Amino acid sequence: MRILITGASGFIGSHLFPLLELNGHQILSISRNYELHSKPHFIFGDLLQPYTYRDKVLHFRPECAIHLAWSGLPDYSLQNCRKNFNASIDLFEVLEKADCKKIFIAGTCWEYGVLTGPVSEDQDCEENSLFASFKKALYSVGKSYFVTEGSQFIWGRIFFVYGPRQRETSLIPSCIRALSAGLLPAINNPMATNDFIYVGDVADAIKKLVESDEASGIYNIGSGQSVLVSDVVNNVAVKLGMQKLYQGLPSTTLIGLEANISRIKKIGWEPAISIQTGLASTIDMWRAE
Repeated sequence: MRILITGASGFIGSHLFPLLELNGHQILSISRNYELHSKPHFIFGDLLQPYTYRDKVLHFRPECAIHLAWSGLPDYSLQNCRKNFNASIDLFEVLEKADCKKIFIAGTCWEYGVLTGPVSEDQDCEENSLFASFKKALYSVGKSYFVTEGSQFIWGRIFFVYGPRQRETSLIPSCIRALSAGLLPAINNPMATNDFIYVGDVADAIKKLVESDEASGIYNIGSGQSVLVSDVVNNVAVKLGMQKLYQGLPSTTLIGLEANISRIKKIGWEPAISIQTGLASTIDMWRAE
């Protein structure tokens, strides 16, 4: 299958790209990074300027598009959200002209807003952050635009993804760096729970979704389990040869989101990497780099 990817050099994309290539797909990736253009399958293109990539995409004629890019994070300002939203709409127009019939877009669990505990795809929440509101708006536009054209539109609500190459300011990378330097990590709510999902599992979920002829609509991409932040920090400390930081904490917890993954399981996917194994791989990669 000919697959166009945006964000292939980013956190999730850098794990997804080789997985798709290994499975025999023909890949084309749009990137502003000139250093990548000497590599096969990468072309220069700025999503903010459709003329820089339009002709190359039309010539490639993608059968599938995977849109992961959302530049500027962790900038969640109105200006940055609007810029990325408009760039995505421009991409939609190019994909329509290319007659691309299968589109996967990366959403976020933040679309569930203030909901807590297990959440399923049919649940909605009107109390959203600015970033989540733009993502929900993009889903609505994409669904209307591509479903009416007879395309297969897939929206992946990705939960708290972690792993090698994650942004350094995120919880787990910042925790690893602090503990390795003999410092205490800055943890706001050690008793909070989140659904942590390893990046390799996320890449595999996206691959399964785009390879499916039946997949359509919204899919939660998470582990399906809640894990205490304090347990994550303790696991990192132990794997770095240190003592646990949190012991004897009260039994009450601040409940976060947990993905109901029954829908995505129907296409043959479920997470394979435990939090312990995923953290070990992340720390090994950090040490190697």
